[in-house]
Amino acid sequence: MKINIDVFISYSSSEFNNVYSIKNILEKNNIHCWMAPHSIPGGSSYANEIPVAIKNSGMFLLMLSAKSQKSQWVQKEVSLALSYGKTVLPFMLEKCELSESFNFFLTDVQRYNAYESQSEILKQLIAEILSQSTKRESAENSSTVTGNHHSPIKTDAILMDNENRDIKELGVWLSTKETSTVDRTLASILTKIKRAYKNNPNAQFIKSLLEQSYMDTFKLETFLDTLPMIGIYSNIAAEIDIQVAVMYIHSGERVFTKQARKYIERAVTILTKSSSYDESKFKRIVHAKWLLAVTYKQERNYGYAIDICEELINFIKDENEIFDVPFADALLLPQREIAVINKDRGLSDYLMVQTDEIRYNVKELFFTQRRIFELYISNKDFDKAKTLLPNLLDSFSKCKNHIDDIYQIALYQNLFEYYISIGEKVKSQLYYKLAYNSAERNYWKGKQQKLVDIKNLYN
Repeated sequence: MKINIDVFISYSSSEFNNVYSIKNILEKNNIHCWMAPHSIPGGSSYANEIPVAIKNSGMFLLMLSAKSQKSQWVQKEVSLALSYGKTVLPFMLEKCELSESFNFFLTDVQRYNAYESQSEILKQLIAEILSQSTKRESAENSSTVTGNHHSPIKTDAILMDNENRDIKELGVWLSTKETSTVDRTLASILTKIKRAYKNNPNAQFIKSLLEQSYMDTFKLETFLDTLPMIGIYSNIAAEIDIQVAVMYIHSGERVFTKQARKYIERAVTILTKSSSYDESKFKRIVHAKWLLAVTYKQERNYGYAIDICEELINFIKDENEIFDVPFADALLLPQREIAVINKDRGLSDYLMVQTDEIRYNVKELFFTQRRIFELYISNKDFDKAKTLLPNLLDSFSKCKNHIDDIYQIALYQNLFEYYISIGEKVKSQLYYKLAYNSAERNYWKGKQQKLVDIKNLYN
């Protein structure tokens, strides 16, 4: 069935948070938006879904910035929109020079310079979208289509619904509380969640626990969602988001992966906007953004994952000059991810050189060595894998009691692939059982299925 879409949103994944907040404002004004990855059905192909969505859309909203102009996805989407004869609405997120190709695309096209006054420009954009949608509906004689009726613009409520009861009531409640009291309660909830997950590492169980948790009379989910809306950026709230996201990611199930992304995005917003910003917050932001890349990698959306990692590398390099953070503490995270996704032999050798800088950080050493070992296997460099193996097992033995089971499972999976590739079936079966049994014990169904799929490739 064809779904009518008011606007298709094209953007750089590195600017997701800003664009997603704009999408929410549009939808509060009854504008139906299509935005990857949220609008893509589970298991569907991006390459198949995006052209259909553009074709079904009324207008094409282009989020313009220096970064979006460099995105191959954005360039392809603009070209396709123009080929379909779609009205392109360039929304300038920042003041930037247009490349030759985008100058060509946008010749004589009105631009919305949001960097001048985003609130006022948004009102103009919304008015234009609703006006064109109404004209289009009239032309198509389909004004009675369910779910596509547009109410008048309420300009006083475009950017934030100040009449929202949750926001008002929570604001009043917080005004009577000390910040330290709220933080202690949130810290207690975080401890409860972590303890519950340790006893029952089941994502569905944690989801149910969150749904049944309250801050006074407010549902925890509502409380956490509303805090940033009223300008309160709690580090403890951000940590709850990160920890729950990790639990959901470990499940390996698509529905939880998408939910994890929501928590991570909220955590990054909180940590970035909080009043104090120091080295520890910087490291948590790095960790959270890396987790965001992991969610896309789990969905096999490698383009978005790489974009985020590359953006993260630039972010780390910039911040490193301020905090003088040790190179290996942060930069190796996105570099390892890019290396594995691209099966980059050169980057694997580069990472190997960096292990000398982190030899005293046993956990980081193990994480890096395991990724290099994984790269060697995927590139069939079995001689190099054999050389690295003793050091890898040594670093694992020193930190195995201090790392999550998910990383042990990953190592057992790598060892299974290594030994089955070199023909040692007994050892390969041993490590497969260790990996599978641990995934089963932890209720990680997504990981179980992945292990089965990998095993089938070798049969």
